[in-house]
Amino acid sequence: MPAVALAEETAPSDARSGVQQTMGGGPSDQDLARLSLEELAMVEVTSVSRRPEALADAAAAVFVISAEDIRRSGATSLPEVLRLAPNLNVQRVNASDYAISARGFNGYETSNKLLVLVDGRSIYSTLHSGVFWDAYSLTLQNIERIEVISGPGGALYGANAMNGVINIITRSAADTQGTLISVGAGSDDATYAIRHGGNLGGAGAWRAYLSGHVRGESQSLTGLGANDDAEGTRAGARADWAVGENRLTLLADVFDNQVTVNEDLLGTETHVRGGNVLGRWTRPLAGGELQVQAYFDHFERDEPGSLEESDTWDLSVQHAMDFGRHQLVLGAGHRVIDSRFTTAPGGAFLSPPERTLTLTNLFVQDQVALREGLTLTLGAKFEDNSFSGQEFLPNVRLAWQRPGGDLLWGAVSRASRTPNRIERDLILPGFLEPGDFRSERLTAYELGYRANPTPRMSFSINAFYNVYDDLRTVSITPATIFPLMFSNHGEATTWGVETWGSYDISPAWRLSAGISTLTKDYDASTPDDISGLVSIGDDPDYQMLLRSQHELTDAVELDVRLRAVGDLATVDSYVEADMRLGWRLTDQLELSLTGRNLIEDRRVETGDPVRARAFGRSVFGALQVRF
Repeated sequence: MPAVALAEETAPSDARSGVQQTMGGGPSDQDLARLSLEELAMVEVTSVSRRPEALADAAAAVFVISAEDIRRSGATSLPEVLRLAPNLNVQRVNASDYAISARGFNGYETSNKLLVLVDGRSIYSTLHSGVFWDAYSLTLQNIERIEVISGPGGALYGANAMNGVINIITRSAADTQGTLISVGAGSDDATYAIRHGGNLGGAGAWRAYLSGHVRGESQSLTGLGANDDAEGTRAGARADWAVGENRLTLLADVFDNQVTVNEDLLGTETHVRGGNVLGRWTRPLAGGELQVQAYFDHFERDEPGSLEESDTWDLSVQHAMDFGRHQLVLGAGHRVIDSRFTTAPGGAFLSPPERTLTLTNLFVQDQVALREGLTLTLGAKFEDNSFSGQEFLPNVRLAWQRPGGDLLWGAVSRASRTPNRIERDLILPGFLEPGDFRSERLTAYELGYRANPTPRMSFSINAFYNVYDDLRTVSITPATIFPLMFSNHGEATTWGVETWGSYDISPAWRLSAGISTLTKDYDASTPDDISGLVSIGDDPDYQMLLRSQHELTDAVELDVRLRAVGDLATVDSYVEADMRLGWRLTDQLELSLTGRNLIEDRRVETGDPVRARAFGRSVFGALQVRF
């Protein structure tokens, strides 16, 4: 069964992706294309400490996917973009569904320990802990950067930031002036995007956009069409402006996607709809910065025989300030989720069908400069949520930065994943009844090193050892066996290494590589668990990525990506390749041709016995014009 994240903390301070960026904030995607590796190390990130800092100073396993990386990937969907992060494992399940995790527990129904944020808004389902990736067909041309943190983020982001955080930050309206038209089509996919932006007098800027996609069907394991094609439309607007010292941002999006429930290969239609609006106010205060953010999110999934709806209201306040040797971040938030799930009579159902879930939190983090180059970070979050009550999530981090810029850091953290509606409310008459499922818990130990040994080389290496308690299991009723119920009798340890780096062969040619390993130790024969601890997921022992970005001429780009993924329980290891050729006819006009999955005729990425589908080679051509 899927497992749900009930409550996560809101996003990091994103005000700097607003008007402030046009006044000297982070670089645009065009600027990133020209930065050296040393300059890239100074690119600003906000996810690690919820305040701006240079990537080189961030004491965490963080990988940044820039707008330039997204453009040169040739990807047509957000999950395909996330393949660029070597600290994520991405498994494509069918035409629209993916399983994405950091540091293990991957699988369509087990990838429940990764917090995902878009401009400060959580996109976790209140029904289960995984993201419905088929609902989030974001307009890739609007993304400024994606900060991917592998490792727990509970002290800042709360429960469910257990194994990592993906923070997607869209571009400020001031960076998207004028008109952009992008169209693409290929053997599997077709996409379009139209965007226009303008000024709000002399105080700010605005943009509006419309985008859409069509996904071709995948293949069944026997080679037949899987009837899982999909299509969708998304529209939205953004405004960023300043009034004196006050900076304001207003965002709104709506979407309507038609996907399929294809376990039976019949192509049964499902509609996924929703919309959201977010407002953010930021201003200087008491030698620091105050941020207040609020959002409303509506989500609806209409499948034959069931309807899920949720309405989320969220308010958060954060104040970051410096005094003496201390960099302090204080925050609080409150969230209310109205969740409704109804099914046709005679099958599984949730009791009660409607719930109002709440989350209240307080957090504090202090970065203390012990001496030159040595920083101690102490942080903790206190949460109270509807299912598991009070949670205390501490974090201790020590970082030493040499005068040359190398960073050595270590951390000990506590994180958790709260129960969800399925784990607490699901009933299958005579077979499964609600139990007293509690939060899953993690104690994580991390050690990392980041360096730029030469102007042409940079790398990061991170090791982790995770100890999990109270993992989800399935227990029997003594004497009668049935009904079954969810319980917390699982334990596991995992450990591994994540490393990535880049080398500039010449000013026009950059090579990047990444390797991640994972070892899991757990007892699948726990007497109180009849599931064999399936919640541990299905993960490869290793993953290797290699990327070449070569500017053949001033106008022609060649990008090649290789990935090698280890065995799953029922899926053999594979090596796959993608290639993109881009041609900038003028500064405003660009053509590209991308080939995907070029090595194998058919490839399966997941061991899910019900949903697993196969994918073959494909080609995609795109045209983009700006004026």
